[in-house]
Amino acid sequence: MKTLKHLCYTSHSEVMFRDEEDMNYAFNSLCSAMCKTESLCLSEAFITTHHHGIYITSAPRELIRTHRIAYTMYFNWKYRRSGPLGEKGYFEQEIDGLRHQIAAISYVLKNPVHHGIAPTPFAYPYCSANAFFRKELGKDTEVRLLAPDEIKQAIPRRAAFDPSWKMGLEGVFLRESVIECAMVESLYSSPQAFNYMLARKSGEDWIREQSSDDVSASPVTLESIESGFLTNERSRKESVYDMLRNEKSRFAGAVMTDLKLCGIIDKSLTSRPDPRTVYELDLKEKMRMANNLYGRFHCNPDQIRRCLVF
Repeated sequence: MKTLKHLCYTSHSEVMFRDEEDMNYAFNSLCSAMCKTESLCLSEAFITTHHHGIYITSAPRELIRTHRIAYTMYFNWKYRRSGPLGEKGYFEQEIDGLRHQIAAISYVLKNPVHHGIAPTPFAYPYCSANAFFRKELGKDTEVRLLAPDEIKQAIPRRAAFDPSWKMGLEGVFLRESVIECAMVESLYSSPQAFNYMLARKSGEDWIREQSSDDVSASPVTLESIESGFLTNERSRKESVYDMLRNEKSRFAGAVMTDLKLCGIIDKSLTSRPDPRTVYELDLKEKMRMANNLYGRFHCNPDQIRRCLVF
């Protein structure tokens, strides 16, 4: 039986998505996994160290497994790496009740804000925030599309896709054609309510509203949504506090994100006479590069470690 699930998988020791190509391939491979498992997606967000999604599925384990295997094969080939990618297993949370669903979808879309890498969900290209209420919010622009036969050539041979899905010329499925937009829009009821919920700060109001749902499930909160990601954090309480602070504080546009830092690292490696990937560096080379990055950009040491993978 299909149920509504929040699913999350993580990687604390290394980033799983190093550039835009990785993010796009990850979304395409997710689409293929959804098609193969007959699953539906209501919202999703790819962050460099984890992925959140709200799905209607009868096979959550197979959905995540199919997606991760396909993406890991691509990642290992591209970066000349071997072995599993990310922590073993995944986090699963069943969602029930109208207000619980709205809270879960909203928190997933706000994930880039909570992690301090975007000022609003709409500014982050690797989540489905811009898939909803496109006409009403002035985002329904014309996009040049690939024909169905061209889509088959743009994706791996064993990948699957729904014939109704659309793909842009850059070779990425359009989120608005894959995500269950009509279903999500009916939950929020209007673009004004949708905008309000995505701009609304976390707090007790979210919990009180969910208590009016006639369900036994606990309220969906920022901490419950992030439970899969926070499992290996040194201080769960401090991490939630940091996310709430990012939600309320003025966004620092010059922040060094994982994607930016990985771009600097990978570009410096591929521009060498002997181009290599970060996985082909020895410990001395990584330490030397880490010291250089810290001196130039004053990055968080934990961020440098996961981007340099040591």
